[in-house]
Amino acid sequence: MKKEERKWEDLASDCLVCIFCFVGLEELTVSLPFVCKSWYEASLDHRCWKNLDFREVDFSSGSNFARIFKQEYGVRSSFSFSAFMKMCVSRSRGSAVELTIPYIVGASIQQDLIFASIKCPRLKVLALPSLLEKDEKKLPELISKWKELEILEITWKPHSFLEILEQIRINCPNFIGLHLCGLFNIIDSRTIVRCMPRLKILVMSASFLCKEDLMEILDGCKELEVFDVSKCRGFVVDNEILKKGSKIKKFECGDCKLEQNYTNFLW
Repeated sequence: MKKEERKWEDLASDCLVCIFCFVGLEELTVSLPFVCKSWYEASLDHRCWKNLDFREVDFSSGSNFARIFKQEYGVRSSFSFSAFMKMCVSRSRGSAVELTIPYIVGASIQQDLIFASIKCPRLKVLALPSLLEKDEKKLPELISKWKELEILEITWKPHSFLEILEQIRINCPNFIGLHLCGLFNIIDSRTIVRCMPRLKILVMSASFLCKEDLMEILDGCKELEVFDVSKCRGFVVDNEILKKGSKIKKFECGDCKLEQNYTNFLW
């Protein structure tokens, strides 16, 4: 007797969910839901929407993803990041722990971040692009709502940087990682040390900071395990820096140059 073949659509729902947790947002929205009813139902499980990485999706109007999405969902208006993000955030039903915004959005994302602060209270990782000024002003208040935040990545240091650090100190006891680039001074360094004494990961690659600023962090953040100041301007690596950095598991400081004028750095 011929052995009966098992079908993918007959796989237990929990098994499907476990598999779908490892796929990206594109597959979760325009591929898997349209295979069969059981796959559609499994794709809606909130456990599949914990990691919302929008940088893997091509949001340009002429992209293949935008075309397929509009076709499958019967969207007649223009395809927008904001609408897509709100759909994904809603499907997470409060379980999202990672939110990664595309590097280039082209508009204000303030309302999107406000929506995420309400619908994603358990966020642990937040990655943001360079923000418009009005969005930056709102960021400290929004950060204060994510009590479980552990890692923050911002493409460029915002004007509200010191306020953000203060909100992290007050509201985020488990915070361990900061990634950003920009112009730093001694006040910034001292505030990092004061607000984040238990920092494990600090990435400031391609930034501008002087040796005094760097030494302040090396002396103050005793629990650093990863510290990246490679390709920075404002100091050259010497024996004193290397000695301090040798206590850190991964200390990256290659290709740094002494540039006294930060306007040249910006240029």
